[in-house]
Amino acid sequence: MNREHILTLFLIIVSLAAGAIAVRLLLRKAALAKNADNTYSLRIPFLGTLSFDPFPRCKGIVIDELLELTKNLDYLKQFLDIHFVLRYAREFKITYVGTEGDREDGSWSPGRLAYCEGGCNIYLNPHLDIHKVSLSLSWELKTIIAPSEVYPFLFLHEVGHTAHAGNQNFYTAVVNHALSGGRHSAKRRKELSKLKNTIERFADAFALKELERWREERAKNDPIP
Repeated sequence: MNREHILTLFLIIVSLAAGAIAVRLLLRKAALAKNADNTYSLRIPFLGTLSFDPFPRCKGIVIDELLELTKNLDYLKQFLDIHFVLRYAREFKITYVGTEGDREDGSWSPGRLAYCEGGCNIYLNPHLDIHKVSLSLSWELKTIIAPSEVYPFLFLHEVGHTAHAGNQNFYTAVVNHALSGGRHSAKRRKELSKLKNTIERFADAFALKELERWREERAKNDPIP
């Protein structure tokens, strides 16, 4: 490397260092202020003021996502009123409602009507014979559950399993089962069976109370002439 190349390299290094120092000084003197419209302004000496939105708000829609959402909504509407779902989802922190089964392949175990997962995800079996389930639930609960009320009742029952509905026993059972690895003595199985019955009674009572509330609201909104 000759003397000319060394001098050029030295000047480049000096320029970069000087530029870095200048930028650092400018940034130290820069001022960030929040504007009334929730945007921010960054004022840099000698360079002026830059306004920006740190969290750009999307004011449009992604067509593919909208089509997928519309398809899923139309499917769910076969079983539940969407406004009914949203009302309880907001109040009881439900984040997902779906129809995926409880088996690994997404299918449903025989006799499984619905289930709650993680205290915030609710799954309903879409393949039910609602007339048979209506008769079964009515007999079991000693109160009439109409075929049109089967899915609303099942949804409310699963909401009733959540801690936000006050069902603390649900998490007690989950923790106890996890800690024991699913292996229990006869005495322990009896205790867990009692706990499970308590959980189910609580969820049933919650669902029946909310179902009656829903019936009364519907009667007010759609009075019989």
